[in-house]
Amino acid sequence: MKKFKLALVSIAAAALLLPAAAQAQLSFNIGAVSLYKSNGVDQNWTEGKNSKNFSPALQGGVDYEFGNGFYVGNWNSTGKFDAANLEIDLYGGYRGEFTKGLGYDVGFARYIYPSQASWNGNEFYFSLSYAAFSAKITRGVRGSIDEYSHLSFGYSQPLTDKLTFKAGVGLRNDQAGNFDDYSIGLGYDLGNALSLSGSFSGATKKNEDDMNRRDNRLVLGISKSF
Repeated sequence: MKKFKLALVSIAAAALLLPAAAQAQLSFNIGAVSLYKSNGVDQNWTEGKNSKNFSPALQGGVDYEFGNGFYVGNWNSTGKFDAANLEIDLYGGYRGEFTKGLGYDVGFARYIYPSQASWNGNEFYFSLSYAAFSAKITRGVRGSIDEYSHLSFGYSQPLTDKLTFKAGVGLRNDQAGNFDDYSIGLGYDLGNALSLSGSFSGATKKNEDDMNRRDNRLVLGISKSF
């Protein structure tokens, strides 16, 4: 954990030394949610204990765009992942357009759980976007998500200048078996890159072994980009 913190400090220090032109390609985000839920599953796993509706998590990250389609980034979230209390995502890829309006994004992600190395894993991802619609497929290639996949479809449509409707469904195959996930919600722009969100999310094939982690939840959040 100490080595990783040192690495993050080194990355941050290097970023501060970038020239002003490059600084414009850096973006940051920070926020909080009432519950960290990923693909319909609560991310507050403690062995033998049921999940809760309210388990606040702090989240945030940094992204760097090279200006030619390539990018790298980091995103983090608190939670309860057995012995770990933090999820660290490192990713990089390339995004562009096949034709005007039809975008794509292909990349690689590494998921790290300090103090819980058995949860670590790598995956490739590929997504398409057109107008309000998007589709994404991920495929695990190492660690806890090796050979597991997730196919998702999303829809995002502004209702007003401030309010946006969002919905998504996913098809998942992993160590918990095959099941579907879903979400529907709203985002509200408060201005100055500050936004509120509310979503209803869950997953199918609920059973006692899940300890309620696939149950339907109302998740509230606030985030700031800069």
